[in-house]
Amino acid sequence: MPAAVGRGGGMAAVQQLLSERRVEVLDAVVVTRELLGAGPDSLAQAKTTVLTSPGRGRELRTHQQFTGAP
Repeated sequence: MPAAVGRGGGMAAVQQLLSERRVEVLDAVVVTRELLGAGPDSLAQAKTTVLTSPGRGRELRTHQQFTGAP
């Protein structure tokens, strides 16, 4: 386990690790959803968490371009 995650780095550390390892967005959303726990809003929350993490700026802009989302 990466040190930042093991020391309580939280979701930000997880997102940084996924981005650094070049985990694709869809895979990162799946991992994040599993960590958040399955619930009625977990998929949307996971998508938002991944796309708004600092290492995913390009992916967020692409998502916004294709969906018209703000």
